Amino acid sequence: MVQVIPFKAYRYDKSKVKDLSQVVTPPYDVMKGEKVDEFQGRSEHSIAWIIKNKPEEGDTSQNNQYTRAGNLLNKWIDGGILVPDDRESFYVYGQDFKVNGKSLFRFGFIGLIKLEEFAKDVQVSKNVFKGVLQHEETFPKDIQDRLNLSRNCMAQFGQIFVIYPDHKGDVDKVLEKYMKNVPTTDITDSEGIHHRLWRIDNPEDTKMITKHMENKYVIIADGHHRYKTALALSEENPDLETAKYRMLTFVNMGNPGLVILPTHRRIQNLESFSKEKLLEQLDAHFRVVEFKSKDGMFELMDKQFEEGNHAFGLFMDDGKFYALILKNKRIMNDLLPDKSDELRGLDVAILHTLILDKTLGIDKKKLAAGSIKGGGYVSYIKGIGDAVDESIRAVEGDAQAVFFMNPTRIGEVEAVSRNFEVMPQKSTFFYPKIYTGFTQNILQKQKPK
Repeated sequence: MVQVIPFKAYRYDKSKVKDLSQVVTPPYDVMKGEKVDEFQGRSEHSIAWIIKNKPEEGDTSQNNQYTRAGNLLNKWIDGGILVPDDRESFYVYGQDFKVNGKSLFRFGFIGLIKLEEFAKDVQVSKNVFKGVLQHEETFPKDIQDRLNLSRNCMAQFGQIFVIYPDHKGDVDKVLEKYMKNVPTTDITDSEGIHHRLWRIDNPEDTKMITKHMENKYVIIADGHHRYKTALALSEENPDLETAKYRMLTFVNMGNPGLVILPTHRRIQNLESFSKEKLLEQLDAHFRVVEFKSKDGMFELMDKQFEEGNHAFGLFMDDGKFYALILKNKRIMNDLLPDKSDELRGLDVAILHTLILDKTLGIDKKKLAAGSIKGGGYVSYIKGIGDAVDESIRAVEGDAQAVFFMNPTRIGEVEAVSRNFEVMPQKSTFFYPKIYTGFTQNILQKQKPK
């Protein structure tokens, strides 16, 4: 049983924070380097000051980036910068955006879910799926960072993005009724994405949403680290009722604005890397097609994707682009004999197993050497904007190669999750990201340190 409830969100007081577009941010894992400075520089009340507070020289266990974030949160609450709503509510969250020139609209709702361990089985006799499912592996050391922040703030900021099956649209009917009203929040971010929030505080409607969600399952689309962080914090605070819940954004799998974009892999830091040897090894399992430009490579990748075949792109700074088309997918049965057909048939599983691991020697241990902060042998490049050109320039610099991916399908995410399996890390890029700062869930007011 999935228990979803409304809550009294802490939100920015518009009389004190005039322009919300200057204080909300993308998720913490998107902001890196100069981006952190950019968002913090927009306003002294930017949520970036809390979710990405920086370490400073002389930091100690009593005074560090996490304690500073907690103290700042208290200051904002005491000063009325963040104020709680007067009664429990759900919040409709809509985003207007463009992908490849096409205008799309994705909407869902923000609420709390009662935490539970990831589901591991199913009522086979009834084929009933309930609970919380994961779909991706995570980096353990990135969880520690979020746990340190949670301990010092006892609050939830960034949204965990989950999808759920609702083919009849029962929940959407409630949400759509409120979207006819004037939104309580209406901003456009620096990337041109239009964000709007509508508040649902009518008890009849909030109870209806809770009821409709009871017999469903949810799949974490983005935010595995934050969900595991919430589980860990709850275990540390068994007597704190509020810690048993986590703030999420829920989106119906059937939403026409639900988009997954590819995440490309840039290879770096390999001690012995040979372009010629790599092509020779790839030829054993892939049909390798050369192109003089990236356009031809991507056109062939798109065609193979539409036909249900497995194809990748490759650039190694040798003046050529390569399309790699898998010759025989049965090879994955031998490489992953204990996995389902659904997982073995994923492009990302083929790339990680057959190319990264078996060909280049980048196994799970070496993959874990990297993180959302970068480093290691593989960097993950989200397929939006000029990411492709940036990847090419990186290989022309000090990287060694880049593998271009087709996107994972929504149906593949659901199928693998329902098998209680997880895809390799960074298998999906749900676009656009759910922004941070529109609603905060305060678990416990912290005492001054």
